[in-house]
Amino acid sequence: MGRPTQSPSGQAHRKEFHVLRQVVKALGQALGDRCEVVLHDLRTPESSIIAIEHGEITGRKVGDPSTNLGMAVLQDPYGDHDQFNYRSRTRTGRVLKSSSVYFRDESGRIFAALCLNWDISELEAVVQILQRLTQTADAVDEQCVRDVDELVNHFVDEALAVVGKPVPAMDRTEKLRVVQWLAERGVFGVRGTMDRVAGLLGISKATLYAYLNELESQRANRMV
Repeated sequence: MGRPTQSPSGQAHRKEFHVLRQVVKALGQALGDRCEVVLHDLRTPESSIIAIEHGEITGRKVGDPSTNLGMAVLQDPYGDHDQFNYRSRTRTGRVLKSSSVYFRDESGRIFAALCLNWDISELEAVVQILQRLTQTADAVDEQCVRDVDELVNHFVDEALAVVGKPVPAMDRTEKLRVVQWLAERGVFGVRGTMDRVAGLLGISKATLYAYLNELESQRANRMV
């Protein structure tokens, strides 16, 4: 990376610019080639750039003029013009994340600006890819469990929530509803679930089979 170039009029600038040029150099080295660092002498807006690193991002060089933001400062040189993390775009379409800070002389008048223009075009493309990759349809309650008992517990908890009562307060009809809810979700098609469900509902395995037979009979009658 080369040294920031200086304009011919740089020698006439106050000593503060010597320090600021060093800051431009340091930031350019630290932030890398995706971040343009620009120092403006706003006393000469027609050729305000006196130091720049990675000017290829915006296609600018030492001796080029100030931007429209710098020109606005000239209309109100004592105002507060600092801006951070604003979005801008180059003539070639690069998307920039920019910040501009302004420096004042002893009277409070702005005389210089230090600007950072981070080229985030590639990052935005990555964000769009990630958004497409993480886009989903409707949310589904899928439970990743370690064993059948944990899966049965989950289904029974959901069934109890539907019925709206704890097991000790349920009558036979409500327990039958729970069994029907579980059957409709295929719980009893998994080996080892019968004993677990019977235990959670406080009924015998024979009673559970009787409930399932009753539900099957009801279903058959509806189809007649």
